[in-house]
Amino acid sequence: MTELTPPERFVIETPENIRFGYDVADIGSRFLALAIDTLIQGIIYIVLFFSLVILANTLTDIDLPRPVNDALAIGVVVVLFIIQFGYFMFFEIILNGQTPGKRVFGLRVIKDNGYPLAPLDSVIRNLIRIIDFLPFAYGVGLVTMFLNARAKRLGDFAANSIVVKMRRQVRLQDLQPGSAAPAASAPLGMTQLNTQDIALLESFFQREKTLTNRDALALQLAQRLAVKMGVPANAAPRNAAEANAFLRAALDAARRTRV
Repeated sequence: MTELTPPERFVIETPENIRFGYDVADIGSRFLALAIDTLIQGIIYIVLFFSLVILANTLTDIDLPRPVNDALAIGVVVVLFIIQFGYFMFFEIILNGQTPGKRVFGLRVIKDNGYPLAPLDSVIRNLIRIIDFLPFAYGVGLVTMFLNARAKRLGDFAANSIVVKMRRQVRLQDLQPGSAAPAASAPLGMTQLNTQDIALLESFFQREKTLTNRDALALQLAQRLAVKMGVPANAAPRNAAEANAFLRAALDAARRTRV
């Protein structure tokens, strides 16, 4: 049976019927995040402006050759371009799909398949930002976002990316292990897992930082694999902490068998 998904939800379903769910970032929160990033860029521009004023005053009495003046002018244009577009690339790469503005509002850019944004993807989506900005104030990008259910701009279509709302941060007490120790049970039934199961485990841990329902998904996946591995019901994971330990033990055991 196919489950209908509301437009504000972005769901990926694996061959094992495990669902990776995300809340799609709405246009309002994205533009508020952009406002913060624009404010930060504005501060950088102001610092650059006064730096150029100081430099110009310093060079007033120096008769520089025309090629040097031209090179300085080109350098300023390049720096302005880097601030305008490199700002987003830089932060999305080092902050795993986030900029300072997106981080404030709990947003993150990920791939359409749920994987983290790669550096090349960030470069592509932010170079297309030039077109999204036309004719002014992100006119093209805004219209495009209104015309599709996932609020994608042209840069997102080009990079196969989507902006989602992040899940709440897991608290330290949520990660305290329970009384059971299912991790020891995980390797016992490893022969029952096929390559697809192991690939699913690897996919889960690759995507875990981007999942909005990470704890619930971990428990669902662990319980499915526990049944397949023949783990007794009284030793199967019963909460998120036990599920996490179980899945990590299973993945570690799978990797050891490959050596």
